[in-house]
Amino acid sequence: MQRCNTSDQLIYEKDNRPKFVGRYLIGDLIGEGSYSKVKEVIDSESLERRAIKIMKKQRLKKIPNGEENVKRETKLMSRLDHKNVIKLIDILYNDEKQKIYIVMEYCVTVLQELFDRAPNNILPISQAHCYFVQLIEGLEYLHSQGIIHKDIKPSNILIDTSNVIKITDLGVSEQLDLFQPDDSCSTSQGSPAFQAPELAEGSEKFSGYKIDIWSSGVTLYTITTGKYPFEGENIYRLFEKVSQGRFEMPDNLDPALQNLLLGMLTKNPDERFSLDQVKSNDWFRRNHPPISEHIPLISQQQINRD
Repeated sequence: MQRCNTSDQLIYEKDNRPKFVGRYLIGDLIGEGSYSKVKEVIDSESLERRAIKIMKKQRLKKIPNGEENVKRETKLMSRLDHKNVIKLIDILYNDEKQKIYIVMEYCVTVLQELFDRAPNNILPISQAHCYFVQLIEGLEYLHSQGIIHKDIKPSNILIDTSNVIKITDLGVSEQLDLFQPDDSCSTSQGSPAFQAPELAEGSEKFSGYKIDIWSSGVTLYTITTGKYPFEGENIYRLFEKVSQGRFEMPDNLDPALQNLLLGMLTKNPDERFSLDQVKSNDWFRRNHPPISEHIPLISQQQINRD
């Protein structure tokens, strides 16, 4: 973690000189959100490719819990080390420009983008299985560290060039107290379509582990069926559907996959699958040889542009 003077941190001259943040050479824009931009960078010391999230403090202040979420995310990331959880490389601050720079592992795409490009929004089953198994491994690690993610969804699952997924965006995650007797949580800021019934019903206390199981189940359903299990014309209708816990199960899905989805999307959290039950499911344990071509990590449009 370091602070740099503006003269040290930013070096540029219109279009013909490189731009640096600290030792990182700034490259192309990868993505953009409501309060941040993510760009590709090269570490000038190691020559490794990284990603840098650039945030303006002024924008963070306009978002409920914005600065608090960033502090929580960087604090959690700094002590995590697992192949399926995004790794924090560096944090830089520019006090003059009121910017925060978070340097992370570089990933070539995000699961949501593959889902959007897939025919009928359905990933080949072997590809979906590959990513889901890794998601559960990453989630199991987070839970072993007492961390509830609270916002598992395809847009928070990055994929690197080796097809390794990385769970990202720990901004709304919660670290359980070391002396806490269980995994009870009382707040959630996750995405509505991935919220569990107990959250849609306004429960004051709920199992943190089980809401992550639920959102992982919604993610699996989404990438294997091409649609969300619960939809509504507005958030009130959506939560009404979620709180009822009833959804359509496509007949063409593998029976073992249906069993897994039913277990993960059980309305009653006490009866909902645990991670051990997910891992013991036949579809999860089975090898799935490719029977159709996988969705490429980089689209043809991106290749042509590059």
